[in-house]
Parts: sequence; structure tokens; C-alpha cells
Amino acid sequence: MRQVSFLGRLPDPFKRKDGTKITPSDWEKERAAIRDFVVDHEYGGIPPRPERVEAELLNYPSGRHTPFWYRITAYTEHGSLSFMLKLTVPEIKEYTNPDVLFIGDEYFPVVLTGDGCYDGMSKAVAEEANRRGYVAASFNRLEICKDKRAIEPDFKSGGLHNLYPDYPDFSAISAWAWGYSTVMDVFEKMPFINEKEVGITGHSRGGKTVLLAAVCDERIKYVCPNNSGCHGAASYRTVVTGQGENDIRTERLADMLDAFPSWMGKKLFAYRDREGDLPYDMHYFGALVAPRYYFQCEGMQDYWINPIGSRNNFFAVKRCYEYLGCENNASAWFREGGHRHELPDYTEFMDFMDRMRNHLPPLDRWQTDPYPDVERNFEW
Repeated sequence: MRQVSFLGRLPDPFKRKDGTKITPSDWEKERAAIRDFVVDHEYGGIPPRPERVEAELLNYPSGRHTPFWYRITAYTEHGSLSFMLKLTVPEIKEYTNPDVLFIGDEYFPVVLTGDGCYDGMSKAVAEEANRRGYVAASFNRLEICKDKRAIEPDFKSGGLHNLYPDYPDFSAISAWAWGYSTVMDVFEKMPFINEKEVGITGHSRGGKTVLLAAVCDERIKYVCPNNSGCHGAASYRTVVTGQGENDIRTERLADMLDAFPSWMGKKLFAYRDREGDLPYDMHYFGALVAPRYYFQCEGMQDYWINPIGSRNNFFAVKRCYEYLGCENNASAWFREGGHRHELPDYTEFMDFMDRMRNHLPPLDRWQTDPYPDVERNFEW
């Protein structure tokens, strides 16, 4: 039988250490210090921007929905790193200067994922994005930083770590989030891209990544962590056991520290089996996206990923948006099913982007509580 327990109440992101409350008008002024604190604890910080970024187009237009491939190269004083960026672009009336960049006379919003290693952005997803007038963009985050398990302790060798030897503490997720910002640098140079209308989404560990990327890069307007779980858009303080036919429990911080220490900031290790003592929880990251647009996607049978903890996280995020006066900018979709990131999930995110871009209210299904029988674990 399902049992839900709480490791203490979710802390209020707007409450200072002295007990006073950050007002909505002061949030922007105090946001950076809160961001730096939680990003350092949770992910070991994030590397700074490179000194220079270049994009080289590697192929030419050859038909509708043809992918365009770019080699993105970032430079620091310690060297360079390259990774591939794939764009599937709606029809453009005229192409010019393809040797420099693929340039058209139209400006398109973008749906971007770093989950090129999953190949989740299928041809069907790209075609749906193009039908709506979006560029479908993807890169493979593993070209930036390896994804090592605990049995492979050399995860901080090669890749982005070579470019930032003076920043030894950043995690693999920090490196992957850095990739999104580097792509944003490239988008600012592409005349056919509307860099002010970029949405990013990722699945599982990729969902953890996009949450961090959006917090750290305010150029990213829309974010969708998909089935991101522990160390993502799920509350550490919500623990569930006895789920489904096999009595599945939720993933805990200790599980992640044992399996994927490369994803964690070193300060997070002190909270093994004492998540209730964390001075924050993951709803802080959602609050730090505000007033930009936040869309959380979850599968209600994705038990290990903790959909009930994700629900508690979302409603705490929603409360933060309400406090800041932008409650319509945060939504969540809780669907039937397990761990996936496919066309219906991308479609739901694009529906959200469409509605927000057209100043329409969120759909009712994005505001419905999927677990009305479970207490919301906060009192502020």
C-alpha cells in the first residue's frame, strides 16, 4: 500500500535567515545571491562563459525538414571544445550566404534539447515543431562531458573540464547546462533565429540539466524538465513507498550519490540520509526561473522518479509564481504512463509555449492536482 512521508516542511524561498520576508519588488535584487548559493550546493557551480564561440555550417539546404548540422566550437585560454548542433528549420523563402551561417529573412522561435544522446527529438517531433513555425534543435551533451557512474571515477577528465582547470568542482550536469548557454550564444548570431523565444526541454537527467540551465541563463525563456525526478523537479522531502504492483519506492539522494556522484555538487554529499536538513529544496530552482515560463512534465506511473514528490515541488513552485504575481507562467502536465519523452510530451510543451506566446491562460489540465488526497508539504 502506498505510503507518503515528509522529511520536514518545504522552506520558503522568500524568507531570509533573520525571519524577514523578501518582497516581490526585492526578488530580482536578491535572486542572484540565492541562485549562486543553491547552484553551488546542488551542482558545484557552473563554469563561466567561454571567451569566444564559433559556428560552422557543415551542409546545405536540400529539401523540406532537412537537418542542418553545425560544428560549435568554444574557446578559453586553456583550449577549445567542439560539439555538433542539429537544426530542423521550417521552410524559408530565401537562403543567402550559407558558407557563413544559414540565413533567411524569417525569424523563428526554437525548441531545443541537449538529449541528442537519447535521440528523443524524433523526425515526428521535428516535423510538428516545424508545422508550428518552430526550429527543432538538438545537441549531444555527452560531447561536452562524459556521463560516468561511481565505478568510473575519472569523470572529471577530458571534455569541458580541460577548458576550466581553475573550476574543479562543477558537476557533469553543470557542464551539460553550460552547453545550453553556449548554444544560446550561437543563436544570438543566427539571423533566422528569434533568440528571445527559445524553449528548452530534457528528459530524466536531461530534465535536471535544463532546470539548471534556465536558472543560470536568463536568456532562456521557457523551460520544461521532463520526468526529472530526484536532483531535478522532485522534492527531496517527499518520500513514497509501496507504489504500484511491485511496491516501488522513490529514489533518494543516497541512491544518486552512490550511482552518479558525477552529477552532484560536493556540498550535497553532506546531506545523505538527511535531506530534511537541506536549507532549500528543488522548488527554489523553479522559483528562480520566475517570471519566465516554467512547464513541468511527469508520468504518474514513473514511480522511481517520484511523481508525488514532483507534484509537491510543482505546487510549491506555483505558490512562488503566485507570490511574484505571475501565476499563469507556471504549469505542469501529469499524464498516465511511465518514463518517456516522446511526441506527446513535446507537443504538450509546444502547446504551453504557444499559449504563453499568445498571452492565453494555461489549460485546466495543467493546473489540476493529480493527487488531491496527498497533503501539500508547505505552509507559506
